[in-house]
Amino acid sequence: MRIVLHDFSTEEMLDGLRENELQLALLKHPPNKSLRGLTFEELDRFAVCVATNRTHRLARARQVGLHDLAGERLIGYPRAGYPEYHEWLASRFVPLASPAVAEEHESSLSLIAAVEAGRGVALIAQGLESLAGSRLKIRALNPAPAPVVVGVAYRKGKITAVAEKFVAALRRTRWGLSACSKASDSYDSVIP
Repeated sequence: MRIVLHDFSTEEMLDGLRENELQLALLKHPPNKSLRGLTFEELDRFAVCVATNRTHRLARARQVGLHDLAGERLIGYPRAGYPEYHEWLASRFVPLASPAVAEEHESSLSLIAAVEAGRGVALIAQGLESLAGSRLKIRALNPAPAPVVVGVAYRKGKITAVAEKFVAALRRTRWGLSACSKASDSYDSVIP
């Protein structure tokens, strides 16, 4: 069995599936309209957390409310490659006005570096702390918004035996939903 992982944006993953360049994509649940011709299978759910650098005023809080984020510089992902992130972000701030993303990063690692450098805070799915280690403070949001749904997408009726074995292994792996605790953030990868 040969598996090759890539780090693509959601749009690149969905396009790769439709163009038969990819067999599977592990991703956050995209908008349903983006799934035409594809199957999405939920694998797990992750709590929404706030990431700050270690000296930020919110780093000392046990939990953070959305109102605490008013006036903060928000660091996130680019709209072009991650439209679902911006839709997700806007839905989390209802009925408050959604903050503008002040700085955009293509990868989780560059987002971590920006937060660590004190350039802003980020709303993330639990598990990013497994990449960040002790470099960031990760705090639960209160009240807890709906979790981020993570799963695997593939073309309807077009899954190979190797891809099916990989999906079966993913089904057996439960990262677990808890309030901003240790988990894996490896779901922005794909298999060609």
